[in-house]
Amino acid sequence: MLMPSRLFYSDDYQDVERRTVNLLNSQGEFMSASPRAVGDAIQAVLSDNFDSVLGEYCSEYSADFARRAMADLPFTGPDGVYYAVDVKTHRTDTRFNMPNLTSAERLSRF
Repeated sequence: MLMPSRLFYSDDYQDVERRTVNLLNSQGEFMSASPRAVGDAIQAVLSDNFDSVLGEYCSEYSADFARRAMADLPFTGPDGVYYAVDVKTHRTDTRFNMPNLTSAERLSRF
């Protein structure tokens, strides 16, 4: 029987969220680039600093993934739960926003 995720069936996700926000806010200014470039930069920053962000919540992580893989940052927690993290960006300074329909369709199939 698979145990529920320790990360999401507790308040532990808030610790990871805080670490992620602090890490991204400590980086140089890259938010003025295109959404795709920002998404790629966020993925690279998180990948390079995965241990400091996830710490004890991750038992297995590899930055090697297929180019077309659904997950940008896949990892396995110490509880054996597999997590598939997909980095998405959203511009808040625009009046109209529409999701990437290909990404939404791939996510629904995943």
